[in-house]
Amino acid sequence: PGPTGEANTLSLAPRGRVLCLGPDTETLLAQTIQALAAGNAVLAVAPGAPAALSALTGKGLPLAAIDGRPDPVEARSLRVDVVAFSGTPEAARIVRKVIADRAGPIVPLVSEVLNPAAYAHERAVCVDTTAAGGNASLLAAA
Repeated sequence: PGPTGEANTLSLAPRGRVLCLGPDTETLLAQTIQALAAGNAVLAVAPGAPAALSALTGKGLPLAAIDGRPDPVEARSLRVDVVAFSGTPEAARIVRKVIADRAGPIVPLVSEVLNPAAYAHERAVCVDTTAAGGNASLLAAA
């Protein structure tokens, strides 16, 4: 703890498996880089994905790129923790419906092209020893 008896720690943890859907190669590249930078594993699916991400593949990164569009029925069975898609409102509605129809935990949809914070969990830990009279050993004993 610091001189005030309080210690605060902020950390970022990867969300897990990210499905990046573009829809275009420029958006797909931005989504993929942000997800990888946060420590996630990425499945990138869009027309031209392997070519667009060729600079990242084969580098030991947790990345798979598939050319084409995902089948909504198959997408329901994918085990992902985040979906990134920045397409038209009509296409986004379909993606949201597929995500909502899945069993299991709620999967967030990242619709912004640039939003690096969306690919990580923010964790804050606050330790306040002033409630123990500033004596940190009382907290350690509890």
